[in-house]
Amino acid sequence: METSRRPLAKVEGRRRMRQSGLTIAWRGTPRLDDWVAYIVNGTKSKKLILADVVSEGKLKGMLSRLQTMSKKEIEKLAKA
Repeated sequence: METSRRPLAKVEGRRRMRQSGLTIAWRGTPRLDDWVAYIVNGTKSKKLILADVVSEGKLKGMLSRLQTMSKKEIEKLAKA
C-alpha cells in the first residue's frame, strides 16, 4: 500500500535593494539546490536571471552582497 507524500513546500520572496532601487525576487525549496533569483522589471517575458539552480545559502549570500551594488553592477552581473 502506497502512502501519500506531502508536496514539497515552495518558498518565494521579494526584496527591494537599497542602493540600486531594483526589486529582486527569488523562489525555491528548502534543503534543495533549486533556488532561482531574478530582477523584477514588470514584464514576464524578459526577466534578468541572477542565479539559477543554487543552494539557499548561496542565494542569501548573493542577496546581501547586492544590497550595496549599483543598478549597473547588478544588471552586468545578471547578463554575465
